[in-house]
Amino acid sequence: MSSNASVRIAVILMLQFFLSLSSTPAQAEWQEAGVRMGIQAGQKHDTFHQYEAFAVYGLPWEWRTSSGWGLAPQVSTSAGALVSHTETGFIGSAGTGFAFNKPGNGGALDAGINVDLLDRRQIGHQDFGSILQFGAYIGLSYRFDNGLGISYRLHHLSNGRIFYPRNTPNPGLDMHLFGVSWNF
Repeated sequence: MSSNASVRIAVILMLQFFLSLSSTPAQAEWQEAGVRMGIQAGQKHDTFHQYEAFAVYGLPWEWRTSSGWGLAPQVSTSAGALVSHTETGFIGSAGTGFAFNKPGNGGALDAGINVDLLDRRQIGHQDFGSILQFGAYIGLSYRFDNGLGISYRLHHLSNGRIFYPRNTPNPGLDMHLFGVSWNF
């Protein structure tokens, strides 16, 4: 991740904070919990799979049109395993994002950024350059009448070279993640 990308992430976080000051009140609550599994997008030294449990907490602001469609900020967390063909490592994340949705059942689009933590810098033959990683994602989901949800997320992982020397490896990793969840 370049320094321009780091600046963009900081601007997005500040914009989200200032927008939240002028939003309409909503109920802050746990919205969703579930599991995701994923496969690597693209070639790397190793082939990776990811398995995780996740939860989403809705923040107490939202911006909605009269039809009900709008943006709702959220905080998400996850903990799981990043698996190469030779090793398994821990991966955990916490971050913020927005869901473009309509309350209740139906489809949604979500996007956000998060901080990811690996239990070690190298998993299998892949040196991630650091245990601290940054993630960005965009996804689609659908909530059924009975509370069940399904989702797809394209997730990018990178150390961003923010706190590390220029010669530190920054291979990044893109994952296709598929999820099943329960919506509260």
